[in-house]
Amino acid sequence: MNIVGELSNYYSDKPVIRSLLQLVPGWSSADTLLQQRASEIRSERMRAFFNELAAGKHELTEELIKTDDFLHCFFCTLRAALNTRQVEKIKMMARLLDSSLSPDIDTSTDEYEELLSILDSISLREFNALIILFRLEQSNPQKEGHAQRAERGSQEEWSHVKSYWDTFRSKVISSLNVPENSFRDFMAKMERTGLYFRIFGGPVGYTGNYGRTTSLFTRLIQFIDQE
Repeated sequence: MNIVGELSNYYSDKPVIRSLLQLVPGWSSADTLLQQRASEIRSERMRAFFNELAAGKHELTEELIKTDDFLHCFFCTLRAALNTRQVEKIKMMARLLDSSLSPDIDTSTDEYEELLSILDSISLREFNALIILFRLEQSNPQKEGHAQRAERGSQEEWSHVKSYWDTFRSKVISSLNVPENSFRDFMAKMERTGLYFRIFGGPVGYTGNYGRTTSLFTRLIQFIDQE
């Protein structure tokens, strides 16, 4: 029995999940060891995706899964998940889809596609680095009055971020296996995602070593953090 049949049986009490499984393109039987291994890998990824989706906080209904917007988002997300190696990222994609159903999150199909594309493009190590930075930002809020003056790229912002940057740098290097001499480049290349920006307003001689997460990262966390 292939993974679609296996999951259909497993979710026999969840007709909506079974209906979504029927939308997955048919899987032919493998006739070589390479095809068999490829099928096993895709099976593992699909299992992780549907298990996380089934455990989501928002109810999937027959009426919902027939809508054009949901089906579009579902196919886009499933395709990205099946092309993703890390199980944790696959689970985040499933949570992204689940959260898009929340009435508390006002989103459009365009925004959903953009967030999915960003999540698809960032590595798990990069994402975890931003999580570390985000938590430090939350635990080190700017004092009232300073926050209003600390505009993006200002020297006030630089001074505030500097107060916890060494802690952040040490945590990333030690916990995510980022070589010390590659740390700056590792952070700089994340600007491509729109989730991180470097601060360039600082004292003479400062060369843009520090940075902050963006409001776009906060928005992404709103979708995938369901704790």
